[in-house]
Amino acid sequence: MSKAEDTKTNTDSKRGFGDLGVLIALSLLAAMFRGCNFTQPETTPASKLVNTSEITYNADQFMYRTVTVRSKALDKVGPASFTVKDKQLFDSEPVVVVNASGVPFNLPADRDIEVQVTGTVRRLNIPQIEREYNLNLQDQYYKKYINKPAVIAQEIKVVPQQNQITQSIRQ
Repeated sequence: MSKAEDTKTNTDSKRGFGDLGVLIALSLLAAMFRGCNFTQPETTPASKLVNTSEITYNADQFMYRTVTVRSKALDKVGPASFTVKDKQLFDSEPVVVVNASGVPFNLPADRDIEVQVTGTVRRLNIPQIEREYNLNLQDQYYKKYINKPAVIAQEIKVVPQQNQITQSIRQ
């Protein structure tokens, strides 16, 4: 074999390994970027929509988790609290909602209007909740709810009725 042919064979084999190296490097880069998330991060985790009966019957499953409850408000418990309960389940216990949002909330005068509450499920321990959420709850209102599941609400809003949605679309 001549020296020119030998040089060409060495160059071809080096070039082949070079191409293979570039291909491997590109594959590794593609694999790294595939695992990256270039979309906007979610600012708040989605909370799970639950029934009040789920909270009362499976309280341990929901403890310290953020949930959303849609229900009709039953009764005002104290200046910053009210109860909600599933309409269809008569044997379930009402759940206390403690307003820790910092925004005053008045119950709707029409008892057929639902409210939507998003907050953390906790056992109602007045001193602990007052400390952690900087609230001043009057113990006398909560006696029958102590150590039972409660939702410490960060957001409370009135759920628009179907006819309100239709009217706002038409306008």
